[in-house]
Order: sequence, then C-alpha cells, then structure tokens
Amino acid sequence: MKQTLFFLITFFGVCLTAGAQQTSDAKERVTQIRKIYTQAKQEVAKADQLAKQGKGANRTVVNSSYKLGKSPGSNVVTYYFKDVEDEHLGRYFYHPYFITNNFNTPGNKYYQEFLFDSEENLIFYYEKNEGQETRLYFDNDGESDDGGLIYEINTSSRTMEPPFAIRVAGELMHAFHLLMNREF
Repeated sequence: MKQTLFFLITFFGVCLTAGAQQTSDAKERVTQIRKIYTQAKQEVAKADQLAKQGKGANRTVVNSSYKLGKSPGSNVVTYYFKDVEDEHLGRYFYHPYFITNNFNTPGNKYYQEFLFDSEENLIFYYEKNEGQETRLYFDNDGESDDGGLIYEINTSSRTMEPPFAIRVAGELMHAFHLLMNREF
C-alpha cells in the first residue's frame, strides 16, 4: 500500500513537472520578449522624462474620473507610441508599443501593462492586483492554446485569462487609433 501511494505521488509529480516545462522555442521566445520589454521600458522612461521637462514626448495620457456608487474612482491609461511616416499619404501615423492602465476604485487598485510587437500584436501582459501578479507571454503563431499563450507566471491564482487580456489590449489599441490616427 505504501509503495503504491509513493508510486502515485511520484508519478503525478513527474507529470505535473513535465507539463509545466517550456519547450526550447517557448524559452527562446520568452527571452526575446523580455529583451523587447527592457527596451520598451527604457523608451518609456525617456518619454516620461521628456514630458516632465515640458518637451514633446510620444506619450498620450487619458484620465477618467467617475463615481462608483458613492465612492470616487479613477482610471489612467498611458499610451507610448512611435510615429511612422506614410510615404503614400504624406502624413504620420502613430503605433503604440506599450500601454499602461491604472485603475483605482474603492477597495481595489490594479495596474496593467500591455507590450506589443511591430505589427501591434500583444506579446506580453502584466497585472498587479491586490499584491498578486500575473505575467502572460504570447506568440502570435496561432499554434498555441489560449490565444497564443506560451508561458505564464502567477504569484497565486490567474487574475486575467489570456483571451480576455488580448481582448482588452485590442480595445485599448482601437481607442488609441480613434484618438490619435482619426481612424473612424
């Protein structure tokens, strides 16, 4: 009986460990995303510094204040973008590469980051909510489950489902293009 129990515990432990391991392609992609993230954070810091100095920065901040019941709430979305000239139209278009989203409601504060590749596909999502953190890494090759999810890190339970993170990123991207590129 003890041997059977030991075997089952060992077997399930090996199965869980094997299922949690990343493939070498996924590890390589996560490493690439982390490099892109580091570069993006450096560009974000430069844009924030320029904005503090009153200089032009490729950054747009959208503030919302509202009342939730009897308590105030706020939402601050910050878009960091690059400008790309369209030679055919003779004008610039703006393409976000990083978006932050801060929510502050009664009893709940959370912070989100969305990192995009050059084709405006979500490649990384980060959320901090009530001390819990979620990191989702995506590869838009279409071969992975959960909308291209290839790796995730959670400090406890998952606070954001991958398809919903992709949907929220898409909605924020759409709002940006309406606001900045006048894509009606």
